[in-house]
Amino acid sequence: MKTLLLLLISFGLSTSLSFAQDYYVLHINGTIKDIKSQRNLMVGDVIHSDTELVFFESTAKAIVISKEKGRMLLDGSKAKDNRHGEFEALLTQVIMPVAADLNMSSRRLAEVPNEDIKDIGGYFGENQRVIFGDEYTLHLDKEVFKKKSGSTYIYRYEINNQPINKVLKIYDGELLLNKVALYPIDQYDLPEHGSAVEIYITNVISKKSEKIASFKICFVNEKMLYREVQTLIKVLDIKGKDDVILEEVDKYIQGTYGEPFEGELKSWLIKRKVIPASVDLK
Repeated sequence: MKTLLLLLISFGLSTSLSFAQDYYVLHINGTIKDIKSQRNLMVGDVIHSDTELVFFESTAKAIVISKEKGRMLLDGSKAKDNRHGEFEALLTQVIMPVAADLNMSSRRLAEVPNEDIKDIGGYFGENQRVIFGDEYTLHLDKEVFKKKSGSTYIYRYEINNQPINKVLKIYDGELLLNKVALYPIDQYDLPEHGSAVEIYITNVISKKSEKIASFKICFVNEKMLYREVQTLIKVLDIKGKDDVILEEVDKYIQGTYGEPFEGELKSWLIKRKVIPASVDLK
């Protein structure tokens, strides 16, 4: 009888351990707290299947990863309102597979070179485009975007459904898009996750405006992305496998932030010393 009891206990423990699953936090949008530790989740944290979570907003989300299951989404909209303006749930109640390429509407057939750009919207394309860091320079066609008397270019987006207009300066065909100049410092979460933008040319005398471009842009927070990439490499155990790192990071960025411009991701990985400059990647 004792032997049978010990076998049952052993079986129960082994069964529970086989179903236990650890996840590494890879990306966070909003504020999420681990109830047991009373700490807000951070990239690189390890949480478990039985972790109790508090989402400070129903829109809060996190991407977690395990080597066995890959990337998964924690969705705050699935948690229950605790009547204190917060939303509580076990991890198992809010976890689901990540939809493939969340920010992608379609793949571009060919990359438009960043030179003599005549159509800004066409250069960005339909997909949300990723900028590594705080700024990006567009090299425009000087004839198309030459200075016109009484006219100015406007960069327009919305914060809480309120339009924000910023004046753009074009110098000798070069247009600098700078996150710091275009967005309030307390609203960086918007451009760092994706901002829908329209470009207008406005006549300051007649007050008439014409929309000349619309696109979606994401100024990725480099420090946060570096931590996310290091977590990804650790969990997938791909350190030193440079072609695999490029492939996996590209998939992660495309699914989380948007589509980088050609060559920009490889350059960023080399700059941050994630992969060596000497490696000839496929």
